[in-house]
Amino acid sequence: MSRSEEHQPSRRRVVMGALVLGAAAGTPGIARAATPGAPQEAATPATPRAAAKAAGYANPLVRRRADPHILRHTDGYYYFTATVPEYDRIVLRRSRAIGGLATAAESVIWKKHTSGDMGAHIWAPEIHFIDGKWYIYFASAPADDVWKIRMWVLENASANPLAGTWTEKGRVVTPVDSFSLDASTFTHQGTRYLVWAQSNPDVGNNSSIYLARMANPWTVTGPQVEISRPTYDWETRGFKVNEGPSVLQRNGRVFLTYSASATDANYCMGLLTASAGSDLLAASSWKKSPRPVFTSNDTTKQYGPGHNSFTVAEDGRTDLLVYHARQYKDITGDPLNDPNRHTRVQALGWKADGTPDFGVPVADAPARDTTAATRFTMTAFTNSSESNMYVYQSSDATTYTLLKGPAYTPPSGLIRDPSVIKHTDGYYYIVYTTNWTGNTIGFARSRDRVNWTFVRDHTLPVAGLERTWAPEFFVDDGGGVHIVVSLDTTSTPDYIFRPHLLTATNASLSSWTTPTPLKGLDTANYIDTFVVRHAGQYHAFTKQETTKYIEHATANSLGGPYTFRGTGDWAGWGSWREGPALVRLDNGGWRIYFDGYTEQKYYYSDSLDGFRTWTPIRELPGLTGFARHFTVLKEAV
Repeated sequence: MSRSEEHQPSRRRVVMGALVLGAAAGTPGIARAATPGAPQEAATPATPRAAAKAAGYANPLVRRRADPHILRHTDGYYYFTATVPEYDRIVLRRSRAIGGLATAAESVIWKKHTSGDMGAHIWAPEIHFIDGKWYIYFASAPADDVWKIRMWVLENASANPLAGTWTEKGRVVTPVDSFSLDASTFTHQGTRYLVWAQSNPDVGNNSSIYLARMANPWTVTGPQVEISRPTYDWETRGFKVNEGPSVLQRNGRVFLTYSASATDANYCMGLLTASAGSDLLAASSWKKSPRPVFTSNDTTKQYGPGHNSFTVAEDGRTDLLVYHARQYKDITGDPLNDPNRHTRVQALGWKADGTPDFGVPVADAPARDTTAATRFTMTAFTNSSESNMYVYQSSDATTYTLLKGPAYTPPSGLIRDPSVIKHTDGYYYIVYTTNWTGNTIGFARSRDRVNWTFVRDHTLPVAGLERTWAPEFFVDDGGGVHIVVSLDTTSTPDYIFRPHLLTATNASLSSWTTPTPLKGLDTANYIDTFVVRHAGQYHAFTKQETTKYIEHATANSLGGPYTFRGTGDWAGWGSWREGPALVRLDNGGWRIYFDGYTEQKYYYSDSLDGFRTWTPIRELPGLTGFARHFTVLKEAV
């Protein structure tokens, strides 16, 4: 409420004669997303809606683990391995749930040699279960020739790969002997294949994708066929790279993803497709998508996504995309020395034509309870009436539908600026502005968000209080209920406001402390102050009533002192904005709503990086120009 009504260095630098190979390390993907041992087509692809509901995983899933490979085995466990930033060992962890891999104990199952072969650059391990034994494919180089990268295999006959002995089966020897890495294996129509990345000395690129049949899990047989070569602009940025192949068989087709370009923000994923009935060893069977299918994204703040594998969600039917990405674009020095490629996982959708829908790399977010639906409840007054409250609901915090309107009319006075919470007693409560002048705030409650009952008007014991505006609830981590309210007293000129804090002293919310100024916000004219807690700090978003900008301040305690982090037009929202209200989104970001009252429009803007940057403002569809100063309550129902 206000007076508005009036470098691109390579991850790998390999010199072979005059050829410099700078491809990024890639984790070849598992050839099947269905349960190992079952036909690769066994899993039924989920629809985009089912995929969206199936897997709400925390991201990053595992930090500082690149080239991730996750295998779901018939024993009910997910097995995870990946490149460690020291490039000196192979690690393995397991869990019965994808999310459990984040905290599962990690075992070192093999270490690099101190000399000779397999002595340096231990990259991109993959784990597979073949004919009753476990195999890990990985890349390494001799200790005395660290860029002579080749592919190697380990074997374990134990039922549990975290037990037993891992035996070195030796090098995977390819018909062409050159820089090679990122081995993966899959079966198709009864034939086992190896797919990998290798330098093609004839064309002078960093790496192409090759395919060959296998005589056994560590031996290729017959010719090796180049099925993809970096030729598009997006495959040759920084370096000419195709690497990290991963195979998924669905809908009568064989899909093969791969990663391209240098391993900075240019790193991205491409897609090859072959008919299931075609000869996979014929290069002409494979069709390359002309554009990348998975790229860096400034909105979600994920950069260089790639080197993926595929697995299946706990529901047994939703395909999952596993990959690594960084959380920032700019890298100091060689990306090979930057350890912050984190493992991520997200649902893979499917288009109506039966092809995969990769979407965009998801933003950082905690795990979400996918058995529950998200409901956003909005309580607002409107341009049509400041004595009636309207209630809306949404599943995405964007498109709101009317639940009831009017839903509540107080016995007397106004109902401006209604702020809503759900209390520990099971009731929904609103607190609101009761009038243009005076020293009270009003309370009402509801069991169902539809039928509301007046509770009381509460008088604030503040000397000389002339105006009591825009009360906003704040519920702390322990369930304690607080209100931040804008007060104008006779100690200052008219319409000079100070944010004050009061705290409930009983569970029925009938007794409150005497309001005290929020330190740091009490020296200028601030109104409509909304506080959230994020990353251990309290963040206040408040309208500077003199300049008409919404500004941002932080504090280590709710009462302050607050320090301003963004003033003026710091977020690009413009001036003559008021009534900020924030809500946490399902993707882990934050959304702020505010009133562009002089334009008679309502806007929103999102931040995915902890309030540092914000998306351009958009009008709130359906309600812009109608709804006024509201708050939004998020629930899982």
